[in-house]
Amino acid sequence: MRISTNYIQQQSVESMLRQQTELAKTQQQVSTGERILSPSDDPVAAVRILGIERDLNLTEQYQGNADVAESKLSVTDGVLDSAADILQRIRELGVQGLNDSNDANARAAIAEEMDQLKQSLLSLANSTDANGEYLFSGYQSNTQAFDPGTYAYNGDSGQRNVRVGGGYLVEVSEPGDQIFVTNNLDGSTEAIFQTIDEFTTALNNNDVSTAPNNGDFLSNIDTSLGQVLGARTAVGTRLNAVDQQRAVNEASIASLESNRSQLKDLDYAEAITRLNQQSVGLQAAQQAYVKVQGLSLFNFI
Repeated sequence: MRISTNYIQQQSVESMLRQQTELAKTQQQVSTGERILSPSDDPVAAVRILGIERDLNLTEQYQGNADVAESKLSVTDGVLDSAADILQRIRELGVQGLNDSNDANARAAIAEEMDQLKQSLLSLANSTDANGEYLFSGYQSNTQAFDPGTYAYNGDSGQRNVRVGGGYLVEVSEPGDQIFVTNNLDGSTEAIFQTIDEFTTALNNNDVSTAPNNGDFLSNIDTSLGQVLGARTAVGTRLNAVDQQRAVNEASIASLESNRSQLKDLDYAEAITRLNQQSVGLQAAQQAYVKVQGLSLFNFI
């Protein structure tokens, strides 16, 4: 086989370019800290990395949802705690107001305090979260739960939920009609604010016997207090569940990141050794090219 000078030079150039390409790739790996620079470097690992990153992004979204759920539930818990305190005080005042030893002035004073507490309770029932959404309107989060004038409930009985895990949705709202609305002795329903209003009117008239459903006043307060405490228990249970799910998500994220690192991250010790070897190889190829370039039979004539 006849080998020309041009062929030898071409082979030298190709060898040198190949060495340069490999060296450049290794240099890029070292600079980025990544073993796989393109899917062609390791197609199987590249596909697995894509799947891991998809799961990782989804789990991180669940963590974000858990933060949202915890925030909403924590606000709701605080509101319900305050509502329970107010209802307990209203009950105490109700017991005092029903005492026949009170005169008109005493009952008027009780009515005034009770009315102030009712306003505070109504404000709590119409509370909003950090996003301006009403806590106790069910799915109607942009609608005020209770009308300040008529006390009519404007929401619905739905419970909004947030997905905080692959198989777990957590309710983040409590419908106000199941907390601040009670049943009267005659079977009708009434917002607790209306019940309080009717009782304070009777107190101001110094005749509690004239209050509609008067005999059921303390019972209705107890019922509403029980509903508030029950809702708070449910909220507390969900808060605990969110904390547990967050721990599960954190463990999953750590595992996914570890698996991705094993597939994607560069072994620096091996890469540096390879970089040195390729650098020496490139220098050798360059020196060989210089020598080959100078070869010619005419040099010996």
